[in-house]
Amino acid sequence: MIFGILILYMVAVAWGLPRCLRGMSWTSRTPRLAAATWLAGTVSVVSMAVLTGALLVVPLHAIGDIVVLLVQWCGWTEHAFPVLPPWTAPRLVGLGLVGLGLLRLVQVGVAVTHARWADQARHRHDVRLLGRFHPRLGIYVLDHTRRGAFCLPGKGGTVVVTRGALRVLQPAELDAVIAHERAHLTGRHHLILTAAAVLARAFPTVPLFAVGHEELRRLVELAADDSAARRSTPRVVAQAVLRLAAPPSPLLGMANTAVHQRVIRLMADRPPLSRSTVLGRVLLVGLLLALPLLVTTIPALSDLTDHCA
Repeated sequence: MIFGILILYMVAVAWGLPRCLRGMSWTSRTPRLAAATWLAGTVSVVSMAVLTGALLVVPLHAIGDIVVLLVQWCGWTEHAFPVLPPWTAPRLVGLGLVGLGLLRLVQVGVAVTHARWADQARHRHDVRLLGRFHPRLGIYVLDHTRRGAFCLPGKGGTVVVTRGALRVLQPAELDAVIAHERAHLTGRHHLILTAAAVLARAFPTVPLFAVGHEELRRLVELAADDSAARRSTPRVVAQAVLRLAAPPSPLLGMANTAVHQRVIRLMADRPPLSRSTVLGRVLLVGLLLALPLLVTTIPALSDLTDHCA
């Protein structure tokens, strides 16, 4: 029974949430909240998948009993672990599928992480070789004719602007570009996108992961645009995006993703979402994050009630 409920929940979120979120206009108006919704859905599905795998070995009520044994709020010390379920063929098949899924996740995670580290190391080498530090702006200037700006995560983080970009950017636009890239660094957007990329590549048939990766790339750019706009104006940020418009890049760059949409969004005068709408979205995020915890702890609370009465 519990397996069926968990699987139905994972299917509903993994396939239903992308259909509801993708293309919704409110996601562009509040990119941080939209990104939080995608991430909460991902965490919820992954947590439920882990819980389902754990239930193949330990019954659900045993998880609650273990929590009670660890907490011992009421001094309950006489406790025997419940008998583990028999190793039936369906259970062994389920464990095999879980093991294959974990193996696939680790394999792809190592490959994606190594590729990103190698790409960042190559760019750091280029910056050390062809760049110079600009003390007043606190950035590195790369001696390259191509217009571009990007950030390199790591210790302290680094913002890099090419000489070609400096030639075309006005002072206010340059400030907006730097603020945009620093928003990526402070928001740890590279970690979010790396985790999303791993899940999308490991399980490409799951819409929550595949579509979520694309949407998160777009949303972190919108969120960085908003940070830059607060330091200058939306029009200045839009002008900077157009001046630096470039093909997509694996790095977080100022004008690598959804350029047309971002410029239109920055130039449009759209009212903010109502408080009730924002509250509803926040409650959805909270519900997605809380459900796996509730499924796990309700048996523990039930055992506490029984044994502490």
